[in-house]
Amino acid sequence: MSAPDVFEDDDCVSECALAPALVEAVLACAAAPDAASTELFQTLATTNNPRFWDSKNRCKQWCDKSRRPFTMQFPAILEPVGKYAHLDPYFSLPTLRQANVKDIRTVKAQFQLRVLDDAYPKEAVNCSIKAQNTLMYLGSKCEKEREADKREVIQFMRSAGTTNERQFTIHTEHLFPDASEATQETVPEFSLEDFESTDMRFTADVIKERFSPKKKKVPTRAERGIADWTLKDMPDPQGLYRSAIEHYALEDVPVVVPNVRDAAGLLMHPSEYTQKITGPVPVVVDVNLRLWTFGPDERRPNGSRVYQTGLRSMRLLPTTGAAKGLFTKPATKATEGKGKRKADGPAGQASPAKRGASQSKAA
Repeated sequence: MSAPDVFEDDDCVSECALAPALVEAVLACAAAPDAASTELFQTLATTNNPRFWDSKNRCKQWCDKSRRPFTMQFPAILEPVGKYAHLDPYFSLPTLRQANVKDIRTVKAQFQLRVLDDAYPKEAVNCSIKAQNTLMYLGSKCEKEREADKREVIQFMRSAGTTNERQFTIHTEHLFPDASEATQETVPEFSLEDFESTDMRFTADVIKERFSPKKKKVPTRAERGIADWTLKDMPDPQGLYRSAIEHYALEDVPVVVPNVRDAAGLLMHPSEYTQKITGPVPVVVDVNLRLWTFGPDERRPNGSRVYQTGLRSMRLLPTTGAAKGLFTKPATKATEGKGKRKADGPAGQASPAKRGASQSKAA
């Protein structure tokens, strides 16, 4: 499958009622080397799959025949409201109880997507369906090999409720992975003069006031770039972050910004997702595939197995405008190494996601 050299406006309009720029983008996505397809599916390793890949993660990951993590790209419709959509302000954070350090450290954004409908070009719809079929097949195959252990299973494609339609559920990496509870108290500076003093009782408040090191001036949120946001800068309408900050001193925990971009290619800060994604919108998403296995607990006495579609990047697609020839050259398939990946584009200059000069964090 290959993309045409030029997308003519008249051709796009005659094919469907979508904007030429959108038709161009979804066709280019479907023609990319790492687009979901039969050919890409055939690159999967046929043995020992999934397997442990990254020593920092306790999950297994599907790999290709070159022993690299298997990744695929596909177009879909992002739904900001739904059973599996967990966006700002609190993402996956429990909201009915006091959050602890682990709750904060493991917070993720979660996106709910569905397969393209028939209003889109056939090539793009087929690519979207092939992504669904890849996940359905791999999950089914994996379960046939493991069904004897009777663990509770959470599949890649998940039911959207009363309908039979299955949804893609895309997870980011942790947004606050550096959250941790202080394990020791700061030792105050205490001089011989202080030792000789008998006029003051050195309570914790007095020690904090007199002997704590002077804090440097901290830039305001408006003065910071997208890479400099911390937990205390996040919108917090219910005070859940503030409560955790007060209990565990987490105010300076940095925010990891996944590689999620708007239709103009600008990096979106997690705090902006619900502002910029107000309704169903077409996207192109790049994912990896993981399998997590957990032991028994109170909720799941037989343990559980979770199939997870991990976000590498996502971009909202233009829904208006003429074709611009931006997607005429096939992209080179990117390989994913161990550890965290970083975004590679600059942010703009207005909203939180546009105030930094450039951003290096991503999924």
